[in-house]
Amino acid sequence: MSIANLAAAALWGAAGVGLFFFLLNRWVLMRKDHAIKFPLALLAFAALIAGALLHGFRTGCSPQVAIPVAMLALALLGEIRRLVLRRRMRGAPPVARSNTVVALHRPLRTTTLALWRYEVARPSAWRGGRLRVALLSDLHLNGRLPMAYYAEAVARVMAERPDLIFLTGDFVCEPEFADQLPALLGGLRSRLGAFAILGNHDYWADGPRVSAALRQAGVDVIGNGCRRLELPPEDGVPRATHPADGAAPALAARGGPAITLWGCEDPWGADRWQSPEPASGAAGQDLVLALSHTADNIFRLNRAGAWAVFAGHYHAGQLQLPVLGALMVPSRYGRLFPHGHFLVRGTHLFVTAGIGTTRLPYRIYCQPDVFIVDFN
Repeated sequence: MSIANLAAAALWGAAGVGLFFFLLNRWVLMRKDHAIKFPLALLAFAALIAGALLHGFRTGCSPQVAIPVAMLALALLGEIRRLVLRRRMRGAPPVARSNTVVALHRPLRTTTLALWRYEVARPSAWRGGRLRVALLSDLHLNGRLPMAYYAEAVARVMAERPDLIFLTGDFVCEPEFADQLPALLGGLRSRLGAFAILGNHDYWADGPRVSAALRQAGVDVIGNGCRRLELPPEDGVPRATHPADGAAPALAARGGPAITLWGCEDPWGADRWQSPEPASGAAGQDLVLALSHTADNIFRLNRAGAWAVFAGHYHAGQLQLPVLGALMVPSRYGRLFPHGHFLVRGTHLFVTAGIGTTRLPYRIYCQPDVFIVDFN
């Protein structure tokens, strides 16, 4: 057993780990959920690493060692590029965080719900007043977490008295749990309403059933559509216009300041998302806010004219390692937008960790959270 063979095995093993996580984030995690999905992924990981180590030990420092060296060099360059982009697109940090846990001796944080509070200056061209948005995502009702925990999340949101409530998908993992949504979310009320889109798990379970349950709870399901809210007088009632089926989004007659809401369910929605017209919302005077289950749509929504985008889907990795952070982020961009506030080409992006879990019923060093965003 030579040192050269051990070094070659280590290089091949490290390259195998990098290849596995590259495929996991950009392909495996994007596939439809199934009971054997993660066991198969773990089996593939073990086989890939074992095979890479064995091959490296057998071949030693042969010319083949250039393959893992090149793979590791590309991975390093990719990480450097990610860090540069993250620094360039880093948004303002939260002005306050409540119930956050940082102790290393407490890795299990499945139901330790945190609240992140952000403050952002509203665009100078918009004539509306202060606006508070609450963002909830990824409930993943599946019977593994107590309903009292979800009720706590709803109560935390209502205690903040938001003007708008956004729910960005993945309400259930199995279709029968959609029947619990009206009782759970029926208490969500705000000055301008509660709005939702569906996520991949909702469509994999039963999209129409989830949508019907949300509407029964009083939540407006936007889908790949558009809503326009004319801001009311202090004691008035907002007026929203709903597009007709198959028609372009309708805009109410422009009076005072207004908010245009876009929903984007790509790539899982029944229909492809189309940029609403006019693209910048009432000749550029509306505040355009977009709901997208995945932050992968940020560049499309930015080009269309969204001023802020609210998303979930990534769970902030759900399993994090100290210093290294999240290793599993289901995104075509890898770990570029895992969690927090980003400023992408002038568009604010807020990505919450969500409050539920999927088939893996734990959060390790990764708290569930609710975002409160104040436009001041």
